[in-house]
Amino acid sequence: MTGIILLIIIGIFLAMNMGASGFSISFTPSCGSNLLKRNQAVVLYTVFLLVGAMLIGPRVVETLTRKISQQQISGSSGLIILISAVITMFTANLLKIPQSTSFITVSAFVGVGLFYHQLNWFTILKIFYIALIFSFLAYLSAYLIGSVFYPPRNNNLRFYEKVFIHRNKLRRFIIWTDCYSAFAVGTNNVANVVAPLLAVLSVDPLILLATTAPFFGLGGYTFGKGVLHTISKEIVSLGEISAGIISLVVSSFVVIASLLGLPTPYVQFTTFSVLAISSLKDSFNVTFKKTIVKRIFVVWVIMPLLTATISFLLHQLFLK
Repeated sequence: MTGIILLIIIGIFLAMNMGASGFSISFTPSCGSNLLKRNQAVVLYTVFLLVGAMLIGPRVVETLTRKISQQQISGSSGLIILISAVITMFTANLLKIPQSTSFITVSAFVGVGLFYHQLNWFTILKIFYIALIFSFLAYLSAYLIGSVFYPPRNNNLRFYEKVFIHRNKLRRFIIWTDCYSAFAVGTNNVANVVAPLLAVLSVDPLILLATTAPFFGLGGYTFGKGVLHTISKEIVSLGEISAGIISLVVSSFVVIASLLGLPTPYVQFTTFSVLAISSLKDSFNVTFKKTIVKRIFVVWVIMPLLTATISFLLHQLFLK
């Protein structure tokens, strides 16, 4: 009984940390361009995330629980997965660096598979391969769409005139695309907490998805401010047009990945889209030489490796 209570407490804390990262990414456009206050954004984020989790989330849960490690996940392993993910996600939030919750969770499951020598390398490579392709496509899509508007020039002035005339419609569009982003986060990221919990709790995955989602919203409110500032201010200041482009591009790729049942790095897709806008505004060379961009890439590499290592070592220490 004590183990179950501990598992639930850690699961809640992990959901809050993942919620902070997901919130900062989903509502970077609206908050970065000052269309919504953070409290308003948190409410919308929670509602649409819950809908996404209920409709498509079970597909990702299936992949995490049955297709990464061929070993049946025990309660002890579920607890270790959550502990490993909590350590690295909390560290990333302290560093104010957006970190992929999906990659962290997948890495924790990789540690389990390595310990039992039952890792499904095909599924792992598929997850990372699709994520790499989608990250590139997110950058390319945002760059190509953004190039219609940036930089301002004689042959695109008519776009700016239309935007100015219909500015209220543009603002509503941005808010709705951010809600679409929250929906996309729900389709993918809530499963990252639910999958380890299912190792112990004999509950319908839909019930766990529904009860876990609100803690993502609580995390967005509690921990999300610092990460939100990093992605929306320090890389490049986002205007209303670029904000809408980013939300629409990224969310579409995440929903596609979720429909395929693949855990996918929403954070990476968004960051690459923001980098695409920054490349248009500041040039490619200036963008990728920024200190904050280098820090983000370093953390992206270190944290999944650290998560898999912690998960493997904890299995060695307590389950060998």
